[in-house]
Amino acid sequence: MASPLMGQNNTSSPYSTRGFGEIEQFNSAFTRSLGGVQNGIRTQRSIAFSNPASIGALKHVVFDFGFRSQYSQLSLDQKIRTQYSGNFNYFNLAFPVYKKQLLKDSSTNKNQNKLYKEYKTIWASGFGVSPYSSINSSYYIIQKFNNDSIIDQGNYYSKTGGLSQLYWMNGVNLRPNLSLGITSAYVFGQHRNTQNFYVFDTGKTRRTYYDNNTHLSGFKFDLGIQLERNRDTIVRHDSVFEGGKMVYKTFRYPIRWVFGASYQPNALMHFSEYRQIITLSNYYSSAAKDTVANENNIKGSTYIPSAFSAGFSVSFNNKWLLAADYRKEYWAKMNHNLFSDSFQNGSQFSLGFAFRPDPDVQFGDALKAKGKKQAKLEYRFGFRSKNWGYLFKNDLGELTPIHEYGLSLGLGIPKTRTDIDGRNKILLKSLFNVSAEYIVRGNNTHGLIAEKAFRLTIGFTIADNWFKQRKFY
Repeated sequence: MASPLMGQNNTSSPYSTRGFGEIEQFNSAFTRSLGGVQNGIRTQRSIAFSNPASIGALKHVVFDFGFRSQYSQLSLDQKIRTQYSGNFNYFNLAFPVYKKQLLKDSSTNKNQNKLYKEYKTIWASGFGVSPYSSINSSYYIIQKFNNDSIIDQGNYYSKTGGLSQLYWMNGVNLRPNLSLGITSAYVFGQHRNTQNFYVFDTGKTRRTYYDNNTHLSGFKFDLGIQLERNRDTIVRHDSVFEGGKMVYKTFRYPIRWVFGASYQPNALMHFSEYRQIITLSNYYSSAAKDTVANENNIKGSTYIPSAFSAGFSVSFNNKWLLAADYRKEYWAKMNHNLFSDSFQNGSQFSLGFAFRPDPDVQFGDALKAKGKKQAKLEYRFGFRSKNWGYLFKNDLGELTPIHEYGLSLGLGIPKTRTDIDGRNKILLKSLFNVSAEYIVRGNNTHGLIAEKAFRLTIGFTIADNWFKQRKFY
């Protein structure tokens, strides 16, 4: 069965009118609360979408989806306008495709023989859908013909649309500490630009209506690599009071490093344009219309520019996590056969910090759950600084870059349970993720618009087992 669907746009920013629109963050509620870091995130039950090599760490099936809402405030010349937007934001289903069976010895005595099976993921895959960009802005300008005239001219502008992406991720573990990945995505959508030019008079004049509708589609690819080092340990000796006496003990604190990088080559995008210019009455809908131009199926091509990012994460004692990322987007090489806008290279720096107070059930840990032990909340904080690839013209006629700053915080509310995979007891951990962001972009210098936004993302990461191997004796 089929039914029409209507969705609310993910943005209401006036800065979404350039190029492909406001480029969406390709990440989950989990990584958004960390400032958007991606390359150093490598866990057993979640994915860093922008680096496909991270999917190689999965040990279970993961179903990840999220919703986003936003309240924004625009200010210009002491005038303030508030807007709301929101929508379903992302969906992902990922799973191990091929696992290798390993036998390990859990005995502490050499004379004992306690072997158990463990499965190591060699190849993992996943697919999903998410927005790539969003456009949603409208404004009008009223001008007088001269200082003595009482007749005003009105110009109304509106831009809507955006791009979505259907993607397929694959990650392969070449070695226990080295993973490669690739994401293939089909990007599609449309941009619609409408303009009205009219005169406020007694209705004798006619207005001009311009409509431009562009459909775009193409494929893009992302390549990723991750390198893990988890052999470092900090050793501390100290005396502690146990059993009514002082005991000299040795404490070991494991340190885990993850280094990652991703590269997105230029992605060819084909487009088809429809243009129409008509004149019609300002006031009477039944009046005749005059078609000035009507052009259909104008073909062409453009591209999404290449990008490169790199970063790392370091965790201490399975409780503390620090991660950082840097991303460069090469918009300055953008061609202008579709857009009349100006571009520069864009960049983003992200920094994230997390505290996980329950190491027994943390991502990346082996099963240590005992009985009905409950996991505790996870706390996350992040910061990002971004230079947009789009340039905007101020009142002085100068092209000005747009800077964006964001602060984020989040909570991970876990739900754990144990299950049986074959004859092995395993721990499954799902998360309810909440991410809140405060975003500032632009300023009021020389006629530009300052924008502040409060963004809330709610995500669900559900981990489970598929295709259990049952054994009966």
